[in-house]
Amino acid sequence: MRGAGLAAWLLAAACATSAGTWAVSLIAPGGALTEAQVQEALATASAQPPPPPGVTLRAGSSFAYPEGSLTAACSGGRAVLLSWTPAQNHSVEDVERGPAPSAAVTFESADDRTTTVTVRCPGPVASVVRGTDD
Repeated sequence: MRGAGLAAWLLAAACATSAGTWAVSLIAPGGALTEAQVQEALATASAQPPPPPGVTLRAGSSFAYPEGSLTAACSGGRAVLLSWTPAQNHSVEDVERGPAPSAAVTFESADDRTTTVTVRCPGPVASVVRGTDD
């Protein structure tokens, strides 16, 4: 009797493993990436979106707030957001990337409070104004 119980358990384990492998193959077709593929993907990945066509950017300025951070630059007196990242427990509600007289990102907290950071370029360096809905 003991042998039959063990055999049943092994059969159930084999079926569960097969079903799990099949399910994962549906989620990730093509299998897992090799270490070389991961390194290649990381080397070619861009953390920032490219600037809009025809825009020459000066060095970016970074700004950090409790709601999130952003990097912006100026091009011909126009503001351009280069990157933006919400802080933990925040999300990005809206982005006006530019280039424009002003560019802005709105961060939203988990309790629905919003903070808008607006970037302007009165000179060659970006300046910001932060406003909240509190």
